[in-house]
Amino acid sequence: MRRNSTSSLGAFHPILFFLFVYGLSLFLALFVCRTVYYSLNDNNSVIPELEQSAQLSGPGAGATAFR
Repeated sequence: MRRNSTSSLGAFHPILFFLFVYGLSLFLALFVCRTVYYSLNDNNSVIPELEQSAQLSGPGAGATAFR
């Protein structure tokens, strides 16, 4: 009789399947939660500061001095 060495892997099939499903669901949960978090928590306070600095040092800032 020849002993099959891959027969023990069949016993681990449910464990490997649930580990794979757990890892996949964990990855998707982190991706979805991160997307929802960043979509709800916009950083609106940075935009007015950038717009104000762009208005002060923008391309048309020096053009008014020569009129």
